[in-house]
Amino acid sequence: MLRKLDHSGVTTTKNRRKYIRVSTPKICGTRLLFKLDYSRKLKAYFSSDYFYVEYDEDIDDVDESILYIPVVSALIPFAWATSADIYVRKLDKTFLESLTKVKMVMKKWWPRLPFSTKVNVEEVILNRSSGIKYGLLFSGGIDSTTSYIRHRDKKPNLIMIHGADVPLSKKEFWRKIKIVYESFAKEEGVDINFIKTNMRQLLNEKLLDAEFGRYGSDLSWWGSFYHGIALLGLCAPLTIAKHIGILLIASTHTHKFKYPWGSHPLIDENISWAGVKVIHDGYNLSRQEKIRYILKRFINDSGRYPPLRVCYSQFRHFNCDRCIKCYRSIIGLTLEGIDPNKCGFNVDSKFFATLKRDFIKGKLKLDDDNFFFFRDIQEHIPEKLDHDLYHSKEFFEWFKDYDLRRNYKKHRIKNLVPLSLYRIYYGLPKSFQSAISHLEHSILLRIKKSA
Repeated sequence: MLRKLDHSGVTTTKNRRKYIRVSTPKICGTRLLFKLDYSRKLKAYFSSDYFYVEYDEDIDDVDESILYIPVVSALIPFAWATSADIYVRKLDKTFLESLTKVKMVMKKWWPRLPFSTKVNVEEVILNRSSGIKYGLLFSGGIDSTTSYIRHRDKKPNLIMIHGADVPLSKKEFWRKIKIVYESFAKEEGVDINFIKTNMRQLLNEKLLDAEFGRYGSDLSWWGSFYHGIALLGLCAPLTIAKHIGILLIASTHTHKFKYPWGSHPLIDENISWAGVKVIHDGYNLSRQEKIRYILKRFINDSGRYPPLRVCYSQFRHFNCDRCIKCYRSIIGLTLEGIDPNKCGFNVDSKFFATLKRDFIKGKLKLDDDNFFFFRDIQEHIPEKLDHDLYHSKEFFEWFKDYDLRRNYKKHRIKNLVPLSLYRIYYGLPKSFQSAISHLEHSILLRIKKSA
């Protein structure tokens, strides 16, 4: 895994292999900036040759070998998938060794991908952290909220990332998010930090979806491959600056989910740096069990409803109440007698009748991921409900025995079609791509004018 560079910073294999060379980090206040140089064969995959991550905490005293972790984390899954070598000046020894462990796990999951990457480091540094605090990657969703409640007595430092689920362009929406969760953190008496990064703008995700998404359970690069190691790596400098020794990342699934996923105990808990330990939290609990046994108890004991933001389909409202993620969250909360309108949703008495029609008409697209979540809800519907919140009782009586495979099989086949088209598109010369994009723009303008 480890290869020393010669004095020029280049190995003799550079000209024969695909490579990504990372510059020395430039620190501008609390922002880390890296210039990237990559081989011509990789050019189509990159949307930028700069990577940055911005903290709201002073990182001046963090060792340079730790500062490289965010950019290496952002690049390593891509490098493994494309057989590209990475060159950096310094890197933390523990983190470098952890990459080997993660690589062996992912290689078994995706045997068709090469995983022949070599991480070339000029100077490997053994760092030791004295951190004893807890940190938690926090999105405001059901999983991270229940992980917070589970470890509430430890006062975990919440860490939210702008540029992960909320695009950098949605500045006004991000300000709303910050206000809501700064208030939540204040009420709870815990620290909260916000990280800003162009991580998801660095690479062409549509092309990565087209090339590699078909191997994943949700047909996406972000979900099936990327998000676990990339998000954890962003936190490395912050954990050192804030003396965090244990970093929590909330589980998405349980052991019953049989498909590879970008965040998993075998990935997350093999990642470490400077003695910082990562815990994949809540893996023994399904999503519905988290709502029933953790979230509901918190509400009953405290009388407070935590704000839940689960929606990534739009960035105007806290939740849209109409996408697949909103649907499954609203259903799960309502099943346990929790009023979703007190948690950031907007549900009326017609909601469940409309939802039933959408299922029957096949409007809901269920990939492996969503099939798993809706099946979990079905398994937790009791024989008799003791409430009819928002006229949901009739829906649950019907949904308990509904055959979800009607939605699953049909739409998984449909979702593969646009991925194939993307692969064809990105295989065309740039001039053809530009012509197609121009034609698409003209058509959209005409449709807009006629409307």
